[in-house]
Amino acid sequence: MLRINNLVGKSAPVRVDPRALIDDPHAGLAALRREHPLVQLAEGQYLVLRADDVIPLLSDPRTRQVEGTEYVALNQIPDGITARFLKDFFIFSDSEQHRAKRGLFARSFAYKAMLGLRPDVRAVAERIVAELPRGEMFDFVERMAARVPAEMIAAILGLPKEDSAFFARRVYTIARAIGPIYPYEHHRAIENATGELFCYVAEQIRLRLDRPRDDLLSHLAASWRRDPVMPLESLIFQVIGVIIGGSDTTRAAFAMLVALLVQHRDWEAVRADNSLIPGAVAEAMRFDPSVGSVLRVATAPIEIGNVTVFPGTALRLSTMSALRDPGLYAEPERFDIRRADHPRLHPVFGLGPHRCIGETLARIEMEECLAALAANVREVEIRKLPRLSGFGGIREITPMPVRLH
Repeated sequence: MLRINNLVGKSAPVRVDPRALIDDPHAGLAALRREHPLVQLAEGQYLVLRADDVIPLLSDPRTRQVEGTEYVALNQIPDGITARFLKDFFIFSDSEQHRAKRGLFARSFAYKAMLGLRPDVRAVAERIVAELPRGEMFDFVERMAARVPAEMIAAILGLPKEDSAFFARRVYTIARAIGPIYPYEHHRAIENATGELFCYVAEQIRLRLDRPRDDLLSHLAASWRRDPVMPLESLIFQVIGVIIGGSDTTRAAFAMLVALLVQHRDWEAVRADNSLIPGAVAEAMRFDPSVGSVLRVATAPIEIGNVTVFPGTALRLSTMSALRDPGLYAEPERFDIRRADHPRLHPVFGLGPHRCIGETLARIEMEECLAALAANVREVEIRKLPRLSGFGGIREITPMPVRLH
């Protein structure tokens, strides 16, 4: 159970209005990080800022994943289907429940299985790049960055490719619920999107219960029929979560990757040398990540700076802040696709048993999309650079109007 005001130290952490970090989060986090190891966001919720604390705490046995019921209560999410989804999805569970739910997808998203999909990803990327208009302005986020991950997650699950636009639009709305500030002004739209996606996935599973196919959804449905270890609603929620994770974060990350390469004049270098592509992907995810933080709960006393936090404290570990910390990276404010000081495990994907199940797929998608774009497009002219807003959970990206030459 989460607790409130369970810290001791020489002085209480400074309280910060989280809305002040929405529009220019990097500057705000940098200013706070210089003076404070952690700050208070709300009653019972603290933001940890420095890499020396954030990175170890991602897998510290004295912390656990926040439970779905705690997450909903902490963010004061109104009752409804969105709250039920967040309470149930495996990313907001721990120990045996987490292993059982995540295990439904573990084999399909394993490293070797994802490597085998690289040619398929490249083929999808090549097709989409070929369909992009030349010489006229369009939104790169919608026409390129969004399509590849949505079509690939559809292919992995066995959903019709033509349905990817339908569920992707709903995914982007639902993703607004995953962050440190719940957008009450969008609650009705979020509820509608969750309900519509739930009905869609439920119908797809029902079709496969009646007539199985050779796809992941059919295997999940058949396994559930043989041994229903969870309610059907829970199975549907797990599929919805995988669709969200496989669609929205990569969409924003790839758009920012291309924008950063153009902005920092690295586009020609990548076009000339494809061996720079993996480093460019890793650096873009560091410099402006599409996921800003990981929420953990202390299970034992932990020293953070001059403060001791006790069991039940909600700690939002700011990977976004840590990735710009000079204690972890040399010249962290410099975008450098040849950077050689990335940790072996990129912090943006988390650490420990909750490390992102889709890491390999996300890397492959961005690498192959960039390779396909670089091979077929001489110049990307950006009218207005995209911006990622927010500092935690899934960050929201603005449109990216471009003209290709």
